[in-house]
Amino acid sequence: MFILSIRSKRWNIAMQHIYFAEKPANIRKPMNLVCHTHSLVPSRKLAKSETVHIRLTDNERTMYAALSKNNQKMLRRAQQEAYQMLLYEKPSEENLRAFQHFYNNFAKRKKLEQLSKSHMESISLINNKGALLLSESRSNCGQTLCYRLDIVHANKAMSYYVATCHPSSMPAHLKRPIRYANRFLLWHNLLHLKQQGCLVYDMGELTDIKNIREFKLSFGGQVVDVYSGFIAQSKISALLLGVQKWRKQQLK
Repeated sequence: MFILSIRSKRWNIAMQHIYFAEKPANIRKPMNLVCHTHSLVPSRKLAKSETVHIRLTDNERTMYAALSKNNQKMLRRAQQEAYQMLLYEKPSEENLRAFQHFYNNFAKRKKLEQLSKSHMESISLINNKGALLLSESRSNCGQTLCYRLDIVHANKAMSYYVATCHPSSMPAHLKRPIRYANRFLLWHNLLHLKQQGCLVYDMGELTDIKNIREFKLSFGGQVVDVYSGFIAQSKISALLLGVQKWRKQQLK
């Protein structure tokens, strides 16, 4: 089955992080806290959300035909731009630091949570498992326009983090290329992952934010329910989990 399992510590207690579970996973007894990301196993203990699964087993023509008409038009325009597409299948620390810097500028502009030291430690653990794909789109003059960070494991891939430049910060000659950079990079990655034998691409959480939802649906695929969150395996981890939830509510 599609599953990536990583052991670590959170709030100084042992934790197992499980991605893509398709059936109940085996939990090691010492683990006091279990974190699930996009499990396909329904659970009342986890938060239910939607994602889009794109089948990479279809041929390229079928995948292209499943795109929205607007998406097809924008990809045709993107092909006229001189993008540099860079793929880092096991990104170095330098690659990840560059991504973190770029993403945090994006997050600050969008008022999103920035990538902290603990976030980067989690990313490094996934990278140590050989389960990260970092991709970058640059202009013909070497300006980074977009980054995408995907988790790739056991023939399944999932969108993890995405960051783009803002057109207002770009010189006039780059305003057109940046319009298509993220879309073109995602399409490029889908074809690459297909060639590498991946079967399914998970687009990440399908939110209610209209433009993000429309973007993710514009690549075709099937809307599916997934389940994410923490499950406490002990009284102390349940207490710590409750404290962390309370703190987050106070910050809202």
